[in-house]
Amino acid sequence: MAVIGVALLGGAGSVVRLVLSHWHGKLPWGILVGNTVASMIVGYMFPISQSGTQGSVFTATLIATGFAGGLSTFSSWTAQTMHLMVEKKPRLGYLNFVLNMALPVIGALVGMLVSLQLLK
Repeated sequence: MAVIGVALLGGAGSVVRLVLSHWHGKLPWGILVGNTVASMIVGYMFPISQSGTQGSVFTATLIATGFAGGLSTFSSWTAQTMHLMVEKKPRLGYLNFVLNMALPVIGALVGMLVSLQLLK
């Protein structure tokens, strides 16, 4: 049952990522937002998955592994960063690199803090 749920939610996350991937400005904002939101979801679900109840672990698996896993993408972020470098836009390439390293980590922390507050 979990495999089917992860597959379905992963597909839904991938569709959202596809839509977001068309959002470009000076930086590929859509993938940055997708990676950050996916990390927030994973951070939010982590304390829930640690609560020990079988339903919570199952739900966290579906949402974090399925939807957030489909939404986030390392390969698109890497390709977009390399594209900026090839296009002779190294400052934007480095900025994209740094933002995609920092914001998802911050997002995961924020998600976890929100989750922990709600579990109290």
